[in-house]
Amino acid sequence: MTDEIGVPVRSGLVRAGLILSGAFLVSRVLGYVRTVVLGTTFGAGPELDAFFAAFRLPDLIYQAVAAGAMGSALIPVLSGLFAAGDRARAWRVVETVMNLLLIVLSILAVAAFIAAPVLVRALAPGFDDAGLSRTTDLTRIMLVAPVMLALGAVATSSLNAEGRFTAAAFAPIVYNVGIIGGALVLGPSIGVAGLAIGVVVGAVGHVLIQVPPLLGLGFRPGRTLDLRDEAARRVLTLLGPRALGLGASQVTFIVMTALASSQGEGAVSAYSIAFAVLQIPIGVIGVPLGVVIFPSISREHALGAVESFVGLVTRSVRLLVFAMVPIAALGIALRVPIVELLFGYGKFDAADIDRTAATLAAFLVGLPAHASIAVLARAFYARQDTRTPVLAAVLAVVINVALGIAFAGPFGLPGLAIAIAIAAWIEAAFLLVVLGRHVPTFERGAILRVLTEAFVAAGAAAFVAAGVVGALGGFMGPGSGKVAILAGTVLATVVGSVVYVGIALVLRIPELPSIVGLVTDQIRRRRRS
Repeated sequence: MTDEIGVPVRSGLVRAGLILSGAFLVSRVLGYVRTVVLGTTFGAGPELDAFFAAFRLPDLIYQAVAAGAMGSALIPVLSGLFAAGDRARAWRVVETVMNLLLIVLSILAVAAFIAAPVLVRALAPGFDDAGLSRTTDLTRIMLVAPVMLALGAVATSSLNAEGRFTAAAFAPIVYNVGIIGGALVLGPSIGVAGLAIGVVVGAVGHVLIQVPPLLGLGFRPGRTLDLRDEAARRVLTLLGPRALGLGASQVTFIVMTALASSQGEGAVSAYSIAFAVLQIPIGVIGVPLGVVIFPSISREHALGAVESFVGLVTRSVRLLVFAMVPIAALGIALRVPIVELLFGYGKFDAADIDRTAATLAAFLVGLPAHASIAVLARAFYARQDTRTPVLAAVLAVVINVALGIAFAGPFGLPGLAIAIAIAAWIEAAFLLVVLGRHVPTFERGAILRVLTEAFVAAGAAAFVAAGVVGALGGFMGPGSGKVAILAGTVLATVVGSVVYVGIALVLRIPELPSIVGLVTDQIRRRRRS
């Protein structure tokens, strides 16, 4: 393959990617609205600290058993069955997985409900007795959510395996609406408990919105639990290592939450809010791209089309790197005005802004790596290899925890975030190296070349953007108002982006014309339609 990179071959993938990106963008916007509502209503204080800490335990159960693990295990198997025309068997497998998850997660939820006081004390050792009691109550309320979200994850994977992305992409939007509704409708009367109830309502909606299209494809819920079926066993075999890897990754968040709880009042909230901002570009660009190409690369590998498999993965990673590096660089340069614009309202004061901005900058160091992992890991899942990503995830967890403990004292919250960033780069590098060994035609050098060139261009762009902010210091200073800060931030972003594009043209980075070609192609298609 040459160094030239073209627009992805399948227009269907492009359309699906745009649908997913649009839905994920709406979801992330609602996620931002949710975070703003939480911040302005409760501030970065003890109530919101309790909510974020309480969210960790139900999320651990969901992430470990379902979440991304479900897609990586179920989609390759279902894609093969659908391609072979064995639809009835495919739906029996889906039914078996749903019923098994319902049983396992219900048992785990009941056990966690009983053990909640002990688990919460281990999760947030820095909380006082009132904080621990509040966190325990919230945890117990939200334990219903992972059961619902897991069923939703099976539905999402089933729809994606059939090339249906729309309803599944909008499910997280319903989830966010539930949480926002809980805050706005119930928050004023029952406080932070309204958020926990909103989480449960949103989780139920996450499942319900996917039911009609799933039924339309032929799925019918029932009591099937056929663990003797070879395809069902294959799903469980693939699910095990991936669930272990995600469970190990959740250890990072638990340890970091525990360390953050010892950083003073509001630290858990600031850490969680900064992490939520990091997830916006990952969710809008990285995850949709990984989701869209996964069924395709699974089919290409199953058919033995190695060149097509390599081409899709390589192009996707290179495009992600080209897009994410400048986003990270400009985000670091503009961290304070970004956080002030996003969250500087109500009870979220100047100290909260500064602490969150510093933590966000540290998180953004790892943004390109986080986004690349979303595609690189799926390249292994498509080959029905879930063990290698697990090894990478476990390696990242060990490094993460060690660095988090080492950095928490001298660097505070930003130290915890930079530990996650460093671990993400090591995980991405591990996956890149191993994939190159398993698939000799995989072009690691092309990816590293784009990464280096993007760093050069983005560094210059960030330097110029920071200079613009410095020159507008009086205009964007304290008390200048949100409109002035917005105008200055937009100006700095535009100038920085122009610098990045200009240097990319000089360096002849091939991803730039590819993106331009992709956009113009879609504009032409829309005009024709």
